[in-house]
Amino acid sequence: MGMPSGSSPDQAQAYFEYMNAHHQTDGRVETWTVDWLSLAWMWGFVVALVLLAAWSMLFAIEGPLRQAFINGIIPSEQRATVLSFDSFMGSIGGAVAQPGLGRVSDVYGYGPAYVVAGVIQAFAIPFVILARRQRAASDPIEA
Repeated sequence: MGMPSGSSPDQAQAYFEYMNAHHQTDGRVETWTVDWLSLAWMWGFVVALVLLAAWSMLFAIEGPLRQAFINGIIPSEQRATVLSFDSFMGSIGGAVAQPGLGRVSDVYGYGPAYVVAGVIQAFAIPFVILARRQRAASDPIEA
């Protein structure tokens, strides 16, 4: 449908609606302004991407180190069973903890969910201490 024309009130109303719908300017130059809130959000996004990359690199380093540690303290006859159990416990932990933490974040927010996740992670500290007391051959890191 093209631009309406004519002199009747209905045609004038149609012309007015057409102009509003197509937002014709009157020749003025529009100015750009900086929306500081959007700019801050963008930098927050950049920081989040950097933190995500650091987190990914940390887990890329942690995986082989953990595997070498476990392989170093377990006799080869029991290694397959222990590694399967370790994988099973990691999967079960994720299947239980992730929905639970999702519920905590829905009810209380992201901050408390991170605190709860930290408390859950803190339960691993005694097991790490017990494992370090064994002084396994895989403990020392040699270049």
